[in-house]
Amino acid sequence: MISLKAISTSRRKPKAILIALMMLLPVMLAAAPFRVSVLSDDASYASILSDALALIQGEVTAPDAVEAFNARSAEKAEMAAETELSSLRVREDFRGIEALSTEEGQEDGGPPMLELVRPDFSATEEDYLLHGDSDAFQYLMRREDLDMLIAADISYDGQLSECTLYINGEEAYRSLFVSAADGDEFAAVTSLLTERLKGPDHIPVSVTLPSAATLYADGEAVPFIRSLAVLPAGEHEILITAPGYEDLSLTLDIAEGTTIAPELVRKEGGRMYLSVTPYDSAIYFQGLLASSRTIEDVQLPFQVTAVHEGFSPLTVQSRMAMDRMILSLRPEWMTQYDTVGRAKDRFYTDLLTTLVSFGCYVASSALSGIYTDVYLAPAVTLFAGVSFVQLIELFDSMFDYYQAARMGI
Repeated sequence: MISLKAISTSRRKPKAILIALMMLLPVMLAAAPFRVSVLSDDASYASILSDALALIQGEVTAPDAVEAFNARSAEKAEMAAETELSSLRVREDFRGIEALSTEEGQEDGGPPMLELVRPDFSATEEDYLLHGDSDAFQYLMRREDLDMLIAADISYDGQLSECTLYINGEEAYRSLFVSAADGDEFAAVTSLLTERLKGPDHIPVSVTLPSAATLYADGEAVPFIRSLAVLPAGEHEILITAPGYEDLSLTLDIAEGTTIAPELVRKEGGRMYLSVTPYDSAIYFQGLLASSRTIEDVQLPFQVTAVHEGFSPLTVQSRMAMDRMILSLRPEWMTQYDTVGRAKDRFYTDLLTTLVSFGCYVASSALSGIYTDVYLAPAVTLFAGVSFVQLIELFDSMFDYYQAARMGI
């Protein structure tokens, strides 16, 4: 016989699922990142994929990727809602499901943010992925909660290498290349992943700038790796800053084939005084022997090296302008041998041994007084002698520790 309570519960189920789904879906869409993982049997090609994803960091805006992400999030939200209902249905106050919030108009969390993750696949699982097994892709993506899984199978044929790139179980790219360090291969992979994750309105742009330079587009810093950056198509206000160079501002219309390779103007160098200990040390500025302690026309970044016989050479690199630099060389014996550390270890070892020997002496003396019928005089005498000798050793190691610490200062 079916109870009225069971009938009431079954009638409430569709409504409850809808309510729970409305509650969970916006939260999951807002909080969950777009999880991407890369796999390759070649370490250098894996670095190509990781660097390409580093350029595409930030929001995932490609329509197909966002649609697939929302579908997976909705599926996970529905499963979470079913789980929540299962826990509520066993409670006596299940009729309180109407008390769940059904507020509408919750804001969408916006495009998901790209997150590079590194799951721990077994050797067998990696082998299936590198051969493009679609079933393995689907199973492992669901198990590891991945939105995109990229596997690059590299085979070698003489001087050329062939790459077969699988994305979510489908072959997406195939190429021949000489070396993974080839810029053309990196540009091709970046273009492919940019279209998959950012959409056609983002374009890889060739960038030729000093290594310490910073590139800004519309006020936001833009990473550039292996002379490549990814920017939205259209007009942008570009700012380039670099140590030792004047800032450069320009307006660029980003399109296919755009190259950012401006000619930066060096700043006028300042004057810097070098104070070195020992005073008669030889100083090399930018690899050249300096004839004076005052360096004129210092261009950033710079490198200073101080050398003296019997002392370890010291090299300092800086990207900051300064009018004075103080260098102090350390004697070679201080760098080759940790005198202070060894003296400290010896002191603490002797201290511990002295405490143990004195403890044994005190214990044996006490036992000889308690157990008068036991002849413990030889043991007491022995521990007394060892304690005395160890005390002398402790004073000697303490003095050595003090001298080593003083010379180290």
